Amino acid sequence: MIDSSHPTAATARVKPALWMGLVAVVFYVFLAAVVGNLLGGLAPEGDDNLEFVLSHYIPLVIGIGAGLLFIRWAGWRGIWTEQPTPTLRPRRYWLIAIPVLAALLPLSGFTNVAWADVAITTVLIIGVGTLLVGLGEELYLRGILLVTVRERHGELATLLITSVTFGLAHVVGDLFTGAPLGFVLFQVSALSMSGIAYYWIRRVTGRLWVGVLVHAVSDWVLYLAAGAPSGGHSLRSDALTTTESITATAQILLLVFCAVSIISVILEDRRNRRSRQDSAVTATT
Repeated sequence: MIDSSHPTAATARVKPALWMGLVAVVFYVFLAAVVGNLLGGLAPEGDDNLEFVLSHYIPLVIGIGAGLLFIRWAGWRGIWTEQPTPTLRPRRYWLIAIPVLAALLPLSGFTNVAWADVAITTVLIIGVGTLLVGLGEELYLRGILLVTVRERHGELATLLITSVTFGLAHVVGDLFTGAPLGFVLFQVSALSMSGIAYYWIRRVTGRLWVGVLVHAVSDWVLYLAAGAPSGGHSLRSDALTTTESITATAQILLLVFCAVSIISVILEDRRNRRSRQDSAVTATT
């Protein structure tokens, strides 16, 4: 059975194209990383909460609003939902492990947060901010960009382009935090792998909002554990270092499943090509 969730020109005011998705991501990254960091710099020294609010609430709300308006105007389908992978043939139930592991990992990070030392206002402010981060990044990467890639390309290209773009999108923020080159390269690799996990969260559940929530909770725990107002600093915090064997095992399993999933989409593309060829032959006979 072939996934038929691709947008169609018949229902769209503007036909999706890859360059549109990339331009949309660049627009969002400019708001989130450039405008966000500039606004955050307006906060008084030491006021982390205000810095976080200025750097997240204003630019992300603008970006999300613009994205939603564009989607509605363009008339694109397939942004929010698609047919869940387990309902396709072959079922590939093993892919369910990816969203499950991706959802469990941030929960294990709760023990790294010094909850007694964090004010409830900080918890709420960061919670709202990371929800905006999750919604914005998933909307643009696994929503708009994914639809534009999928319009003309197979699932392998869709997985790789959305995942690598997700990793590269965070480089701009690193320029503001002065991250060393070695860390930047590591982060791009790590976030690209995370992008694969988020790709499968969307496909396995068939819902973009599930990835939004997992993304938001992951960043929420990350920020609180680090005690830092920006994602760049939080990713480098020693507070995230853990020796827990369960967490380490889950991370390794997630990496393995994500790596194997690349082979799965290669085979999926092959099946889809054969199905289209068979349909073309049947139509001509």
